[in-house]
Amino acid sequence: MKRQIKLNVALVATLIIIMLSSCLKKDLPVYPEFDANEITLVNIEYRFNGSQMMNGQPIVAYQKLTVAQTIDKTSSTINVVITVPSVGGEFTAEERAKVVQSKLWFYMNISTAAKISPVEGTPALGDPTDATKPLKYIVKAANGASKTWTVNVTALNK
Repeated sequence: MKRQIKLNVALVATLIIIMLSSCLKKDLPVYPEFDANEITLVNIEYRFNGSQMMNGQPIVAYQKLTVAQTIDKTSSTINVVITVPSVGGEFTAEERAKVVQSKLWFYMNISTAAKISPVEGTPALGDPTDATKPLKYIVKAANGASKTWTVNVTALNK
């Protein structure tokens, strides 16, 4: 009986030592954390109910809008001019006429390993957005440095 207890204790101790040891080798290079907190590209789309159905509900269709942007890194401002493309496919003349600056969807490219969060009443990315007023986002770098960016839609051309 004592021998069985000693074997169990030895087995548990061995398992604990294995679980607490690291598989990493010593002296691995240490890389700096990313410090960039930039918005590098703004994309905008218009979403609408498509003609295809699933379970009795229309499938959401989208039309990517053409975006010309000017990025000012010093003032952390991006000015955007949106052009609505010509009709085609499910994007009919009727849907094209419904595109307004107050109901658009934004998505952005940001610096590697950064996080982006809306501030001052700006909707979250992926939600419908009223772009008739400035949109503000905080971009936080991996090292914790943050910068507030303002996106202004200066024109919507149809």
